[in-house]
Amino acid sequence: MRVLSRIALVVLVAAVLVPTAAFADQYQATCPLTLVATNAAPTAFYLSPHGVFRYGSQVFALRGQTLTTYTVTDLGDMQIAREDFIGALAARETKGGVAFANGFLYVSSEAGLEIYDLRSVRAGGTAPILVSRTQNLRYHRLAINGNILAALYPATDLPCSANGPTTPNCFNAIDIYDVSNPLIPTRVSSLSTFLSPLGGYNDIAFNFGFLIAAANGNTVAWNLTNPAAPTLVGSIAIPGTFLVSNGSNLLGVGNPNVIITYKIVPSSVSGNFFTPFTYHSTANLQVERANPIIFHPQAVFDEANERLITMIDELDYQTLQPARTLAFDVFDYATAMLEGRDPRQYEQVSYTQGDEVKWNPLSVGSLVYVVGEMTGTQTYGDCPLMTGRIEFDTIAGTVCGGSYIHGWVTGTLKITNVELFLDGGSLGSASLTGPPRIDIPSTTPVSTWQIAANLDATTKGVHVFRAVGTDVNGNRRQFSSQLILFPGPGSNCVARRKAAGSH
Repeated sequence: MRVLSRIALVVLVAAVLVPTAAFADQYQATCPLTLVATNAAPTAFYLSPHGVFRYGSQVFALRGQTLTTYTVTDLGDMQIAREDFIGALAARETKGGVAFANGFLYVSSEAGLEIYDLRSVRAGGTAPILVSRTQNLRYHRLAINGNILAALYPATDLPCSANGPTTPNCFNAIDIYDVSNPLIPTRVSSLSTFLSPLGGYNDIAFNFGFLIAAANGNTVAWNLTNPAAPTLVGSIAIPGTFLVSNGSNLLGVGNPNVIITYKIVPSSVSGNFFTPFTYHSTANLQVERANPIIFHPQAVFDEANERLITMIDELDYQTLQPARTLAFDVFDYATAMLEGRDPRQYEQVSYTQGDEVKWNPLSVGSLVYVVGEMTGTQTYGDCPLMTGRIEFDTIAGTVCGGSYIHGWVTGTLKITNVELFLDGGSLGSASLTGPPRIDIPSTTPVSTWQIAANLDATTKGVHVFRAVGTDVNGNRRQFSSQLILFPGPGSNCVARRKAAGSH
């Protein structure tokens, strides 16, 4: 993986830089993530086992009983190929465990363990096929490697506190299943924390085929070469409530305010299965917020762009669950990890849109996809291709007879044109004027755009602004969208202020 050799080079360079050079553009984290598009929610989130998975040139997004299939290009574009209502899906649990591998979808909830065949789900193909349903298997975490499925009801969801030998009546276990025959998933072993200093398991993942488990006591690794008799191969005295894994050599052990990443080295001569790599703390977003902020319990390694993509949530004190997702907190591994700034030099904080909790981040090309509880599937993009923002979120104060709408745009190539759309109609091309926007942290120059538009007659309701950029090579890309509520003609603007001395 490129990130490991690249980060070593970056750290070496950083060690010999003079202070003034350390803040040059090439040592700035990647551009902000900005909302590009939203696909409306096909089903209510509270009905929802949910997950997003890539399968070759396709992406599957499960939300309740609806499976949306997208086709993906190398640039990360996603287009809906088909949507299937899975009438056979019995799961109704929002926290239900969901996993995908080898063309099969695994869902666990109050209805048991359900397995679906998605190998022929594509444009012109067939709908998902129910393969089996095994009752009385209820889990909130699933992880799969080959034909081995690990399943867990996490300690974070238990009604008691699983703290090891001090609470012998509160413990949990990881169940190991052989799913080589998906018609009959067979439990072959179980890893219990009864009277164990591990306390309770919170999350599971696979790295190089080894099962990693984060617990209230330690984080451990199990060899499942013989799944009927797992053997312990590694342990670190770091508890964790969630894990982030690339499936091979990178693992993040997460807690509400800290994520520690490790390089996984199964054949290490020193015997260090877990080698500490980086330490990440939450961005400084607590100001003016009554609720504490935490890392969202889901994150993703974006290996193509050498970064860790996390999200920041507000914590609901009553439920101790995320109350809303505020922002992406992205850590750029291709940038020297220098301290002394806020945000940090290697960090990019980008606010999300929609007052909701977002789930299942997935990186595809230069785009990041999340499932919003209310908004549906949202697409965010950044500057490796083109990114920007419409800096217009309310019609309050809009002048009658015409006002200016403005924003910013940047990309790897020079942007030559920005066209603004209201719903499906073009408002024309904007002018690219003004000095570069130095208030936007970016590795590429940021341009200001603005356009005059008369919105007085816009009908009552919610309308969508979309900004589409064109670069010097003629590539067109929608880089921002914005929902605006209009009260209707006569109320969409305020009267133009009279000039001084007029009668």
